[in-house]
Amino acid sequence: MKKTLYVLFVLACVYCAISILSCSKTGQASPIKIGINAWTGYDPFILADKTDLFKRNNVRVDIIRYASATEEMEAMKGGKIQGAGFTLDEVFSLIGSGFMGKVVLIVDYSMGGDMIIGQKDIKSIAQLEGKTIGYEGTVVGEFLLDRALHANYVRRSSVKLIDVQADNWLSAFKEKSVDALVCFNPVATILLNKEQGNLLFSSAQMPFEIIDVLIFSEAFYDDNKAAVTNIVKAWFDALNYLDTNRDKAAEIISSVKNISPDEYKQGLKGLIAPDLKVNKAVFDPESAKNIYKYSQRIINFMISKALLSKRINTANLFQPEILSEIKN
Repeated sequence: MKKTLYVLFVLACVYCAISILSCSKTGQASPIKIGINAWTGYDPFILADKTDLFKRNNVRVDIIRYASATEEMEAMKGGKIQGAGFTLDEVFSLIGSGFMGKVVLIVDYSMGGDMIIGQKDIKSIAQLEGKTIGYEGTVVGEFLLDRALHANYVRRSSVKLIDVQADNWLSAFKEKSVDALVCFNPVATILLNKEQGNLLFSSAQMPFEIIDVLIFSEAFYDDNKAAVTNIVKAWFDALNYLDTNRDKAAEIISSVKNISPDEYKQGLKGLIAPDLKVNKAVFDPESAKNIYKYSQRIINFMISKALLSKRINTANLFQPEILSEIKN
């Protein structure tokens, strides 16, 4: 009996040792959960997941897909995910609500991927007076719409705004419950190609103002910098895969998102995903195009609309040390 207990004890010790070594190899005991929504710019995370790029960088990650940014933000606040892809305004809303986080990466600039699409008989923003416009109620949607109306001398009070969540965009447009829709790819491309929609305005007309980033909770970031670094490395590996294997990457991502590879590739035209060199420059306060400067325009807009009660300390929010750990 004693011999049996001794053998069991030794086996248990061996199992524990293997478990500890396994965890130390990846630096974590359980997968890191990263949230994304349907925006095309976040799709390299899907690619990194499906092609084992996270695994190759010794980090375990679960990519959690949300139907809307609103759901994603609630998951972040509730601690259900440790990191997420958000637009800067969504990040500022999180921080303004008391959430403590660190932005470690510029995911992309929307350069046409965010659009206002009109029904086939609506061919200009000026024609929207007295019409119904659907949008998700996000700051980005409001930011885009505000610029479009202002540029075309249309008073905001002269249009009717209704809330349409991202997962209902396609049906709302098909059913003509809206005259125009503030949306983004891949839905925007589908509306233009298959539903006779007209492009009325896009983020191409306000370059470098809609920015997507990767943020982690501050507590997680402080305790897991090595894992965060490996996640960012996997991101750049995914961008490289996308550049060198575009057709295969499109097949992988489109199968997950239930769109065609061509629709996915067309959506890429509306965004710029900066590489490591550009990311490092953007996080450099001395750079002419630094994120600290560009973000102030969004903060100013949010304060003017009473969406923020005070200014955000961007020096504490944007964290360049992860990028500095990665070699070109």
